[in-house]
Amino acid sequence: MKKLIILLTTVCAFLVFGGAMTAFAVDDDTPPNNVTITVVLPDAETAEPASATTPAPAVSAATTLYPVDMTENFGGGRRQIVKTYELSPLDNPADIPRADFERSGWTYSVTDILKRETANAETRDHKESVTLSTDTKELEKILTLLAPTLEYKTDDEFVGILSLDVASIKVETAGTRTTSYEMKVTREYPRLSAADTSLVPKTVTDNGKTYNLAGVDWKAGNYVTIDYEQVPEYYTAIATYTATGSSTKVTGYVTTAEYIGTLAKLSQGKTVYTAYFEGTEIRTPIEFAEMPETAAAPSESDVTAATPSETAEPEPTIEPTTEPTDEPADALETSERGSNPNTALYVIIALLALMLGGAIYFIRKGQIHNEKIHNTTPVARDDSDDDDSRSGE
Repeated sequence: MKKLIILLTTVCAFLVFGGAMTAFAVDDDTPPNNVTITVVLPDAETAEPASATTPAPAVSAATTLYPVDMTENFGGGRRQIVKTYELSPLDNPADIPRADFERSGWTYSVTDILKRETANAETRDHKESVTLSTDTKELEKILTLLAPTLEYKTDDEFVGILSLDVASIKVETAGTRTTSYEMKVTREYPRLSAADTSLVPKTVTDNGKTYNLAGVDWKAGNYVTIDYEQVPEYYTAIATYTATGSSTKVTGYVTTAEYIGTLAKLSQGKTVYTAYFEGTEIRTPIEFAEMPETAAAPSESDVTAATPSETAEPEPTIEPTTEPTDEPADALETSERGSNPNTALYVIIALLALMLGGAIYFIRKGQIHNEKIHNTTPVARDDSDDDDSRSGE
C-alpha cells in the first residue's frame, strides 16, 4: 500500500511540473521585458562592400579614366570629394566613373560634372621685311608711308603683331634713265684778213670736252677806200662749236623696312572635367536580441508559509474533483500563457503542499490500519479471556 501511494505521488508531481513548465512558456505574441541592444560598428580596415542592389558597372582597363587630382572638403557636417580628370581628344567623357562609392563610413554620390577647355600656346620671335617703292629718299616722307604695326600670320598658323624698326629703314635707287643733248660753245677770232673758214680752228676743248666746229659768222670792221671802193680792213670770225652730251636721271627709290615681334600659335589642349561627389553618412541599423524571461524565484517566506509543519498532525483532506470543461485545448493553452508567472508558481506550491499532505495522510492512515489489524488478531484467539474481562468490568 505504501509503494502504491508513493507511485501515485510521483505521477502527480510529474503532471504538475509538466503543467508548470507550460505555464512558464513565453507567449510568442507577448513582448519581451528584457531587451539587449547590439550596435554593429563598421570596420575601417575591411574592404568596402559592394552594393548588392546597384552594382557599379565593370569598366574595362582600356577605358578606365583616373583622376589627376582629388580633394576632400569638410565643413558644416558635410563632406565632399572633388575629382579632376584631363581628357585628350581621343578619350570619351562617358568613361568618367559616376558610380557611388564608400569611404570611411560615408557613401559618396556624384552631383555635378563641369567641363573646361584648355589650350596649348607656342611662341617664337619673328622678323619680317617690307619693301616699298617711293619717289623720294627723304626719311620723313617715307615714315608717313609705313605703318607703325603689322599684323602677321605664317603658313604654320603662327600669328601676332609686329612693330616697325625705324633703324632698319634703307632707301635705294630703283633705276636711272640716260638722255642725250647737244652742247654748244662759241669762239671769236678778230682781225682776220679775209673771211676764210680755213683761218678758224676746227675744234676746241671746253671743260675737258671736245667741241667740233659747226659754223662761222663773219663780221667786217674798219672800212677803208681802195680804188674808190669801201672795203673792210679786217674780219672777225664768230665760230660755233657743238658737242653731244648725256645725262642720267633717277627714275625712283626702293625703301626696305623691317618689322619685329613675337608670334604665337594656339592649339587645342586637353579637356578638363571636374566631378563633385556629395557624401552621406552610413547609418548602421540597431539589432534587437530577445532574452528569455526568467521566472522569479519564490521567497523564503512564501515557501515557509505554504509548506506544512512536519511535526503537525495532518488532518484528513478531501481532494477536489475537477469538473470537465467544454473549452478547447487551444483556449486553455492561451489562458495559461496569458496568466501571471508568479500566480502559476503559487498554484504549483499549493498543489505540492496538498499532495504532500495527502501522501502523509494516507501513509498515517495505512499505519493505523495495520496497527488495528495487528491488535485484533490475538483477541480472536482467546475469546474467553475477553469475556471474563468484560464480565469483571
